[in-house]
Amino acid sequence: MTAALARFSLGRVILHLLAMLGDDAFRFHSAAIVRELSWAAGVTALTERTRARLLEMLTRYLAQPSRHTSPPRITDLQARSAVLLPGDVLLTEGNTRMAALVKRVTGSPWSHVSMYVGPLEAGPDPRCVVEADIATGVRAVPLSELEGLRVRVLRPTGLHDHDRRRVADWVVSRIGDEYDVAHAWTLARRFMGLTSASRLPPHPQTTAQGAARFVCSTLVAQAFWLIGYQIVAPQIGGCWTQMADYRHLVPRDFENASVFEVVSLTPLA
Repeated sequence: MTAALARFSLGRVILHLLAMLGDDAFRFHSAAIVRELSWAAGVTALTERTRARLLEMLTRYLAQPSRHTSPPRITDLQARSAVLLPGDVLLTEGNTRMAALVKRVTGSPWSHVSMYVGPLEAGPDPRCVVEADIATGVRAVPLSELEGLRVRVLRPTGLHDHDRRRVADWVVSRIGDEYDVAHAWTLARRFMGLTSASRLPPHPQTTAQGAARFVCSTLVAQAFWLIGYQIVAPQIGGCWTQMADYRHLVPRDFENASVFEVVSLTPLA
C-alpha cells in the first residue's frame, strides 16, 4: 500500500502527513510536502494556460466571417442615423461563424444585439454603438461597422430622454469589460436541452451591480434592468421558465418583447 502511494505526488503528500503524526521530523516532512505541492501547482498552472490558449483559439475562430453569408439587406446606415436615439437597440444578423451558430441554436435570423449611444467623438463616422463582442469584449464601434448587414432598430417605449441617457451612459461605462464565454456556453446548452435554469448563477439582484463580463444580450438587457425597465419576451417553444431574468435573454427575445417598437429605416429617396 505504501509503495503504491509513493508512486504518485498526492500519495507522497499523504505519506508525509501520516509520518508527521508519528515522528519529530516536522521540518523534513513539511519541506517534502511543499516540493510535491509546488510540482502540482506547476501542472495546474500549465493546465490553466493550455485552457486559456484553447479558449483564445476558439474565440478567434468563431469571430471569423462565415463562408456562407446572406446578401446585404440594408446599406448606408450612417445616412439614416438621424432617426436613431440613445438607448435604441440594434438587432443584426451577423456574418461570422459565431453569428451562424447563434442563429442555428436559437432559430432566429438575429444573432447579435447592441445599443446606439450617440456619438462618442467628433468626425464623420464616430463610434456610437456599444456591443459585447466575443473576441474583444465590450467595445464601441461606428455605424459603418454594420454596413451591409441586415439591421432592425427597436426603441424602448415609455422612456423619457433622461432614462434613455442613463441607459446609454451605463452601457458606455462598461466598455473594456470582458465577454462572458462561460455564460454564452450555458445559454447554448440550455437551448440544446443539456442544462436547466438552476445552473445559472444567483438571481441578478445579487450580481447586477458588480457584473464585469457580458454577452451581447445581457449587456443590453442589464442596462434596462438597472433602471427598472424589465424586458420580458413571450415564451417560445417551451424553452424558458424564468423569462423575467434578463440573463436568459437572447437576441431574438428583444424582437418579441412588447416593450419595444420597431423604428422604420426606409430606403433613401
